[in-house]
Amino acid sequence: MGDLNKGLYNKYQIINRETGREVEGDYFVLKPATDPAARAALEAYAEATNNENLKVDLFAWLETMPEFSECDWCGEPAVELSYPHMFDLAIGKRMCRGCWDHDREAYKGAYGEDIGPFHPIGGDKA
Repeated sequence: MGDLNKGLYNKYQIINRETGREVEGDYFVLKPATDPAARAALEAYAEATNNENLKVDLFAWLETMPEFSECDWCGEPAVELSYPHMFDLAIGKRMCRGCWDHDREAYKGAYGEDIGPFHPIGGDKA
Protein backbone atom coordinates (compact mmCIF):
# COMPACT_ATOMS: atom_id res chain seq x y z
CA MET A 1 0.00 0.00 0.00
CA GLY A 2 1.36 3.41 -0.94
CA ASP A 3 1.72 6.25 1.52
CA LEU A 4 -1.22 8.04 -0.09
CA ASN A 5 -3.65 5.43 1.20
CA LYS A 6 -2.27 4.63 4.65
CA GLY A 7 -3.86 7.40 6.67
CA LEU A 8 -2.16 8.69 9.81
CA TYR A 9 0.72 6.52 11.01
CA ASN A 10 4.17 6.83 12.59
CA LYS A 11 6.27 7.31 9.45
CA TYR A 12 9.17 9.41 10.75
CA GLN A 13 11.47 9.36 13.75
CA ILE A 14 12.10 12.93 14.90
CA ILE A 15 15.57 13.61 16.35
CA ASN A 16 16.47 16.76 18.29
CA ARG A 17 19.55 18.16 16.55
CA GLU A 18 20.90 19.68 19.77
CA THR A 19 20.65 16.53 21.91
CA GLY A 20 20.80 13.84 19.24
CA ARG A 21 17.90 12.07 20.99
CA GLU A 22 14.46 11.19 19.73
CA VAL A 23 11.88 13.77 20.79
CA GLU A 24 8.88 12.82 22.88
CA GLY A 25 5.31 13.58 21.87
CA ASP A 26 3.37 13.54 18.64
CA TYR A 27 4.57 15.34 15.51
CA PHE A 28 3.25 15.69 11.99
CA VAL A 29 5.82 16.11 9.20
CA LEU A 30 4.90 18.04 6.03
CA LYS A 31 6.62 18.21 2.64
CA PRO A 32 5.13 21.31 1.01
CA ALA A 33 7.41 21.31 -2.02
CA THR A 34 5.59 18.29 -3.48
CA ASP A 35 2.32 18.03 -1.53
CA PRO A 36 -0.45 20.59 -2.20
CA ALA A 37 -2.22 19.80 1.10
CA ALA A 38 1.03 20.33 3.01
CA ARG A 39 1.56 23.63 1.23
CA ALA A 40 -1.95 24.80 2.14
CA ALA A 41 -1.39 23.76 5.77
CA LEU A 42 1.91 25.62 5.91
CA GLU A 43 0.32 28.74 4.46
CA ALA A 44 -2.51 28.55 7.01
CA TYR A 45 0.05 28.14 9.80
CA ALA A 46 2.01 31.14 8.55
CA GLU A 47 -1.14 33.24 8.60
CA ALA A 48 -2.15 32.03 12.08
CA THR A 49 1.16 32.34 13.92
CA ASN A 50 1.87 35.34 16.18
CA ASN A 51 5.61 34.95 15.56
CA GLU A 52 6.22 37.63 12.92
CA ASN A 53 9.73 36.40 12.05
CA LEU A 54 8.44 32.87 11.51
CA LYS A 55 5.55 34.21 9.43
CA VAL A 56 7.92 36.11 7.15
CA ASP A 57 10.26 33.13 6.85
CA LEU A 58 7.42 30.72 6.03
CA PHE A 59 5.94 32.95 3.35
CA ALA A 60 9.41 33.51 1.87
CA TRP A 61 9.96 29.74 1.78
CA LEU A 62 6.57 29.18 0.13
CA GLU A 63 7.51 31.69 -2.58
CA THR A 64 10.56 29.59 -3.56
CA MET A 65 8.49 26.46 -4.25
CA PRO A 66 7.60 25.45 -7.81
CA GLU A 67 4.02 25.71 -8.96
CA PHE A 68 1.88 22.61 -9.32
CA SER A 69 0.52 21.42 -12.66
CA GLU A 70 -2.21 18.85 -13.24
CA CYS A 71 -1.44 15.34 -14.49
CA ASP A 72 -3.52 14.59 -17.59
CA TRP A 73 -3.94 10.97 -16.48
CA CYS A 74 -5.00 11.13 -12.83
CA GLY A 75 -5.91 14.82 -12.54
CA GLU A 76 -3.77 15.22 -9.41
CA PRO A 77 -1.45 18.20 -8.91
CA ALA A 78 2.25 17.50 -9.43
CA VAL A 79 5.48 19.45 -9.42
CA GLU A 80 7.14 17.13 -11.92
CA LEU A 81 5.52 16.03 -15.16
CA SER A 82 6.83 14.03 -18.09
CA TYR A 83 5.81 13.58 -21.68
CA PRO A 84 3.89 10.30 -22.18
CA HIS A 85 5.88 7.12 -22.74
CA MET A 86 6.25 5.31 -26.06
CA PHE A 87 3.19 3.06 -25.53
CA ASP A 88 0.81 5.81 -24.42
CA LEU A 89 1.54 8.64 -26.80
CA ALA A 90 -0.95 11.45 -26.32
CA ILE A 91 0.14 14.64 -28.05
CA GLY A 92 0.25 17.65 -25.72
CA LYS A 93 -0.46 15.61 -22.57
CA ARG A 94 1.69 15.37 -19.43
CA MET A 95 2.05 12.50 -16.95
CA CYS A 96 3.03 12.59 -13.26
CA ARG A 97 5.58 10.28 -11.63
CA GLY A 98 2.86 8.21 -9.93
CA CYS A 99 1.07 7.48 -13.21
CA TRP A 100 4.38 6.78 -14.93
CA ASP A 101 5.41 4.30 -12.23
CA HIS A 102 1.99 2.64 -12.40
CA ASP A 103 2.24 2.25 -16.18
CA ARG A 104 5.83 1.03 -15.90
CA GLU A 105 4.81 -1.83 -13.61
CA ALA A 106 1.72 -2.59 -15.69
CA TYR A 107 3.68 -2.83 -18.94
CA LYS A 108 6.41 -4.93 -17.31
CA GLY A 109 3.84 -7.36 -15.94
CA ALA A 110 1.50 -7.55 -18.92
CA TYR A 111 3.90 -7.26 -21.87
CA GLY A 112 7.39 -7.72 -20.45
CA GLU A 113 8.25 -4.23 -21.73
CA ASP A 114 9.95 -1.57 -19.59
CA ILE A 115 9.08 2.02 -20.49
CA GLY A 116 12.12 3.14 -18.52
CA PRO A 117 12.54 5.58 -15.65
CA PHE A 118 10.53 8.78 -15.23
CA HIS A 119 12.21 11.83 -16.80
CA PRO A 120 10.62 15.12 -15.75
CA ILE A 121 10.21 17.83 -18.36
CA GLY A 122 13.03 20.32 -17.97
CA GLY A 123 15.04 18.09 -15.64
CA ASP A 124 17.12 14.98 -15.58
CA LYS A 125 16.11 13.58 -12.19
CA ALA A 126 14.85 10.04 -12.26
